[in-house]
Amino acid sequence: MTTPLRAFCASAALMLAATPLWAQSLTITLAHEEPADTAASAAHLSATVFKQMVESMSNGDMAVDIQAASALGNQRERMDLTQAGIIQVNIASVGGLAQFYPAINGIELPFVFPNEIVAEQVFDGPFGDALTAQISEATGLHLLGVTAGDFYVFTNSDHMVKSPEDMAGLKVRTMSVPSHMELMNSLGAAATPVPWDELYGALETGVVDAQHNPIPIIAIGNLQEVQSYATMTNHLYGADWWVTSEDFLASLTPEQRRIFITAAETAKVAGRGAKIALRANTYGAEFLKEAGLEVYYPNAEEMAAFREIAVPAVMGTMETEFGADAVTLGQSLIEAVATAEAEIYGE
Repeated sequence: MTTPLRAFCASAALMLAATPLWAQSLTITLAHEEPADTAASAAHLSATVFKQMVESMSNGDMAVDIQAASALGNQRERMDLTQAGIIQVNIASVGGLAQFYPAINGIELPFVFPNEIVAEQVFDGPFGDALTAQISEATGLHLLGVTAGDFYVFTNSDHMVKSPEDMAGLKVRTMSVPSHMELMNSLGAAATPVPWDELYGALETGVVDAQHNPIPIIAIGNLQEVQSYATMTNHLYGADWWVTSEDFLASLTPEQRRIFITAAETAKVAGRGAKIALRANTYGAEFLKEAGLEVYYPNAEEMAAFREIAVPAVMGTMETEFGADAVTLGQSLIEAVATAEAEIYGE
């Protein structure tokens, strides 16, 4: 363990020790980065469901301490603490996992998931089981589930985007993620990495014209105030990845493990429902329209045009940046999506 991590772990341990908890045989620390607000955060709602299930099923013998709003560090720090056994459940992003298991970048293929129903079947099925085994073998981390998924949409301040040709010349803010940058560049835009805390100002001043994020994230940053057009491309699927460690799982008694897994599965269902409810009632397309944006839904032919350009380009970046394992995972994902669609829709 590095010196900075050792110091951070010591600080986190002191913080947890200062947290008032009644006496139990086991206390589980659950950490995430969203606000401690069940009305606005699917992650926090699912965390509270997990807490209630664990504590009620164990008759108070097991407790859950929720540390929200990145109280125990950023994505990298929380994952370090999960490996170190200080955090028992971490609600991460795929980007957080990628720092420990680079091949998972293969999940970031654009335009792969048609909707969340197919995505959930993929992650709950053989593909998800194989991915869990791969992550465990490579990192010692155990994937409890993928939940609360939402899709990225594209917004800009210049003109309506209906086709790849309309992307030409737009300066698009992305994270410093190679696959995201290649996605935008392949479509003719200029990918421009900008830190999250600088994004509003960059859009306001024209440093960048456009950005892509799920609508709830757009709302958190008030980005709708500095954008005029939205295209519902749903090109990437962002979700909450619930992670624990294999060492922690192995330390549980059979009854504790049964309670822990049951609570995690219940929280997964709750997180998915909460995300759908938020989209329907608060952070859907109507939110953007009410903010004054023009909203466009691409048709099947337009979506195919985006997909035919972007998927091969991003797959090429996967190989050069992350290696053959990421490409294999991406190809397996495409196959799993096709299988799930056939099972669900009979196609």
